[in-house]
Amino acid sequence: MDFIFKHKDNYKFEHQLNLDNYYVFSINKSHPHNSFLGNFNSNNYNLLKRSDGFEDHHDELLEDVSSLHMLHPRKITKRMPVPIESREENKEISDQSNSDQAHQKLAAVASKLDIHDPEFATQWHLLNLQYPGHDVNATGLWLEDVLGQGIVTAIVDDGLDAEGADLKDNFNAKGSWDFNDNGNLPLPRLFDDYHGTRCAGEIAAVKNDVCGIGVAYKSQVSGIRILSGAITAAEEAAALIYGLDTNDIYSCSWGPTDNGRTLSGPEVVVKQAFVKGIQEGRGNKGAIYVFASGNGGRFQDSCNFDGYTNSIYSITVGAIDYKGLHPAYSEACAAVMVVTYSSGSGEHIHTTDIKKKCSALHGGTSAAAPLASGIYSLVLSANPDLTWRDLQYINVLSATPVNENDGNYQTTKLNRKYSHKYGYGKIDAYKMVEFAKTWKNVKPQAWYYSDLVEVNENLALNKPNQLKRDEDKKIIKSKITVTKDDLKAMNVEKIEHVNVIVNIDASFRGKVGARLISPSGIISDLATFRPGDASGRGFQDWTFMSVAHWGEDGLGDWEIEVFADDFKNVPIDINFKNWQLRLFGESIDADKAEKYELLKDYAAVRRDRIEKDKQESSSSSTASSTSTSSSLAESSTQEASSSTVTSEVQSSSTTEEVAISSTEQSTSSSPSSSSTSSEKDTSEGTKVPDESESTDEPEEGKNKHYSTDRTGQYFMAIAVIGFIIVLLIMKFHKSPSSSRRRRRRDDDFEFDIIPGEDYTDSEDDQETLDSRRRGTNADSFDLGQRNDQRLNKNDARDQRLDDRYNDEARERLFDDFNGESLPDYHEDMFKIGEDEDDDDHNHEGKSKIDNSFNDESSKSNDNNEEEFADDRKIINESK
Repeated sequence: MDFIFKHKDNYKFEHQLNLDNYYVFSINKSHPHNSFLGNFNSNNYNLLKRSDGFEDHHDELLEDVSSLHMLHPRKITKRMPVPIESREENKEISDQSNSDQAHQKLAAVASKLDIHDPEFATQWHLLNLQYPGHDVNATGLWLEDVLGQGIVTAIVDDGLDAEGADLKDNFNAKGSWDFNDNGNLPLPRLFDDYHGTRCAGEIAAVKNDVCGIGVAYKSQVSGIRILSGAITAAEEAAALIYGLDTNDIYSCSWGPTDNGRTLSGPEVVVKQAFVKGIQEGRGNKGAIYVFASGNGGRFQDSCNFDGYTNSIYSITVGAIDYKGLHPAYSEACAAVMVVTYSSGSGEHIHTTDIKKKCSALHGGTSAAAPLASGIYSLVLSANPDLTWRDLQYINVLSATPVNENDGNYQTTKLNRKYSHKYGYGKIDAYKMVEFAKTWKNVKPQAWYYSDLVEVNENLALNKPNQLKRDEDKKIIKSKITVTKDDLKAMNVEKIEHVNVIVNIDASFRGKVGARLISPSGIISDLATFRPGDASGRGFQDWTFMSVAHWGEDGLGDWEIEVFADDFKNVPIDINFKNWQLRLFGESIDADKAEKYELLKDYAAVRRDRIEKDKQESSSSSTASSTSTSSSLAESSTQEASSSTVTSEVQSSSTTEEVAISSTEQSTSSSPSSSSTSSEKDTSEGTKVPDESESTDEPEEGKNKHYSTDRTGQYFMAIAVIGFIIVLLIMKFHKSPSSSRRRRRRDDDFEFDIIPGEDYTDSEDDQETLDSRRRGTNADSFDLGQRNDQRLNKNDARDQRLDDRYNDEARERLFDDFNGESLPDYHEDMFKIGEDEDDDDHNHEGKSKIDNSFNDESSKSNDNNEEEFADDRKIINESK
């Protein structure tokens, strides 16, 4: 709105379009700004000019606008009239009995529904008496009271006779407007303003006694008049979304001239209107846009050169005649979705007309589109919850293939037959409604844009002095590979529409051919040869569209082929510059659906999302790898520490462990027990918190828990070793050479020398000590050496005690301190399971357990090495 106030002296504000941020201004033709004004960001051919002396004005203008479009009025044409053929008397009526049955059906329907319209019997498109079955099959729905109730179809055309007997009761004034004469009543005013009235009669002519009835004769029609004069792109856009809260269907029997040499489509503002219509129309379910494929078939025209029929938002309808044949006028292309009945083979559509007349000459695809719109009224009245895409799905899945030997049909991924002439087949009203009644709405739309692929290859044919290698080159090929990551990033599950945007320079546009081949092998003919199109402008940012790939997953190589027509050896130069693939379809996750923006670069969005996913995945992988590596490293370190400490305790068992075991016989709360607890904490590496204790670092807590579980196994081994040592004590206690009890005093402390252990450096004892040393690891060996020193000191003290005290003194001290002899040790006191049965097996049991422990210790060390190796591997990989 800043533009309005800043430039109010130069530009007159007219009105705002029913589109976000689109405003219409006018300027005096004599104003100097007219010398540089032109389209900006809206057209490749008429850019904003920079005339000398007006650069400052130009820059100032662009500060407030993102795009500017000159609204030059232009005339939109009705579909080219088809030649009127004289009706030939058909001498090959298929089956007289079938014809008789059709007449009986007509009489029954007329009787049950109280139809007295004199033209009803001539309306073969409703009930074909000559070629039974070649009609829209709607009468069965009428008998079920499916008549289009509550549905409004806007006839975007040259007006309609809202005051005529056939339409006045079904005319909806709220959804109507005359854009040509700027009024709310779109009545026909020119001598040839009959086109819209005829189309409206096909849909909603009431049941009376005038000119026949409509296929949905209880639905309503509104009129939007745009074809009776020149209008601007802004008015065209406004027309296509006029009465969006009232009109459900927009029937459009017009487009670029069907002369076989025109390449034209809607301008950006009109495209924005289409997007608004499908996003906000019908309570956000989407307005239905129906377009006639075109009547330029005789000129080899193709609806892929028409940007309206070539839109994913429109249902493009071709024609078949009352015999079910393809009429020569009906244009074929990869955008044709279905066909329905119109003129051909000398017969036309019978409907109402202006000036209280009836028409028996309505035809062309101009008549096919409104007939389809009327059938869609029946479908929407049966299921009003259908979205614009649901209706397209039902078209694809319920259409009946016709003339299968003629249409060059392909079997698609949905196992449906598709033809560029007939689309997915003819519309069957009854079948469509049955589909609609039980149809479950598809998930929201999603889309994928590829990157722009630069090709920059030339193709030259029939040039003088041409090199042999250039003569042999007939086709330019290029491919785009769509990956699972691409579609996942854009939330695309399966395909509905395919767009191909090309930039192709050509010296003769009509001699350029192009086809798209999907990963599943389905071919879409995008550009077909048009001998009358001699334009040298080629295809500049032109969008082709195909519905032939409906239901494919899109994964794999999409290949485009560009080639030339060398008929009559006419010289031609082609430069295939670049192309882009766009896939539109059903989303994977409905919760991730987004609102489509026409001008947004979704190729960049895709790249950003994939890069973001990679970064998050890499970050997550690195964090996970670091956490895992840290956990494994910490755990492995703790296990190594546990193994070391365990071995240290095991190595010192000749002194401390024996004392502990002995003391535990009399008390469980001795200082030795505390020492054991302390050693456990040390061996675990850290204290494991209780479950009730909170921790700020749960991962560390988890690692500690893992370490504790493993170290418990080692302490079980320590307990086993302790048990063995006790058995050894018992053994030596019973030996004659170790039967005396000693007592010694060292300063203020007294030590008990337990009978059964000889602390002398005898050869046997030394061998036992060496054996135990060999059972420990390298870390415990140093501690074993310290224990040897302590043993030597104890032996020296024992020798001094023997010199100091005589036998009598030693005996008296024994009696004073012990009072009685030590208790006998019996085997059940230290029995663990069923391993040791009697004293005779002590040595054997000790040997087995020692060997077992040594094996386990060795395995533990090997495992530690393997785990540390795994840690190093994980860290290296993450780096």
